[in-house]
Amino acid sequence: MNKLKCTVYADNNSNHLQQIYTGLTMLHRQGRLNVSMRVGKEARKSNVPFSVQPNILHIELGGKKLCFDTSDSAAIDLEAYALTDHYFKRSFNPSLEPENYQKNVYPYGLNYLVYPDGFDPFGFKRCALFYSTKEWKKELIKQADFLGKLHFKASVSNISSSPVLREQAKVLFLARLWDTESDSYFQISDQQKTQREEINVQRAKCIELLRDEFGNRFTGGLIATDFAVKQHPKLVVDNAGLTTKSNYLHTVKSHDICIASTGLHGSIGWKFGEYIAMSKSIVAEKNLNYVPDLAEGSHYLAFTTAQECVDQAIRLDESTDTRFSMMKENHRYYESNLRPDALLMKCFEQVL
Repeated sequence: MNKLKCTVYADNNSNHLQQIYTGLTMLHRQGRLNVSMRVGKEARKSNVPFSVQPNILHIELGGKKLCFDTSDSAAIDLEAYALTDHYFKRSFNPSLEPENYQKNVYPYGLNYLVYPDGFDPFGFKRCALFYSTKEWKKELIKQADFLGKLHFKASVSNISSSPVLREQAKVLFLARLWDTESDSYFQISDQQKTQREEINVQRAKCIELLRDEFGNRFTGGLIATDFAVKQHPKLVVDNAGLTTKSNYLHTVKSHDICIASTGLHGSIGWKFGEYIAMSKSIVAEKNLNYVPDLAEGSHYLAFTTAQECVDQAIRLDESTDTRFSMMKENHRYYESNLRPDALLMKCFEQVL
C-alpha cells in the first residue's frame, strides 16, 4: 500500500480509542500513512471524562470515510454508521442486530489500552485540546512524560513480550466486581443489574476454586473496591500495589496461565488482548463476539462455568507442550493481528 493521506477527526479521547490512536501514530512514523488530526470546537468544550466519552472515531483514508466503534455493546451506532462508508465494530455480533449489520460492517478485533513508545505529538495535541475535562492536566503530563519518569505509561514495548516456558506454571486471575446498585456516570437498569450480578458471581467463584486448586501457584483475587470488600472480603487482594498498572503488567509477564472473563454487555475485556500481547496461555470465558483469525483451542481454551475454568487451567498446567504451543501461537497472533499498527493495517486492507 502506498503512503496515504489520513485525516483523523479526534472528537473523542476515550480510553477505548487509544489503541487506534497508537496504531495511527505508529503507521505515521513508519511512513505508511500521512496523518493529520482535527478536533472540533464543540469537542474542545466537552467536560466529559475520557473514561466515558463516546467510543467512536471517524477518519478519512484514501478518499473513503471509515468509522471505528470500540464500545462494549454489540449495538451499531446508527448515527455514526450514517456518516461512513465502512464501519469497524469491536464487539462484533450480528446475531444480536441482524438488520443493522450490513455488508460494510466489519469486525475490528481485540481492544486494550496501549500507548506509543516515545513522544506522541498527536496524543499531546489531542489531550491539550480537551482542556475542559477534569483529568486534562494528568493526561497532558502522561503524554509529555514519554520517558515514564513521573507517570507509568502502558506503551507498546511495556505491554508486549515473547513466550517463556517455565516448568512450574503459575496461574493468574485478577478481577473487579461491578457495583450492582450504582455507577458513577449513569443509572443502572434492572437488566444491567442482573448482568452485573451474574458477572460477579462467576468471577468470585472462579477465584475461589482456582485458589483451592493451585494454592501458592495462583495469584489473584478481587480488586479492593468498597463493593468487593463488602461482598467477598476473603477474596479481595491484600496487596494493593499488585493492581497498579506497572506492577500488574510485571505480574502478567511472570505468570503462564491467565484467566479472562466476559465483560459488560457480553464484551471481551481488555485483559484478553493484554494476555495475547504478552504471549500467555489463556483460559477465557466463552464469548459470542467474533474476532478475526482468533481460534478456540489454538489461542485460548474456553469455559462456561467456574469448574470448567479450573479444569481448563489444569489441562494447560499438566501439558507443557499444549501450554507453550499456545503461547507461541499468541505471540504470532500479536505480531500479525493485534499490535496496534498491524491491527489497523488489517482493517484498512479490507476496504482499500
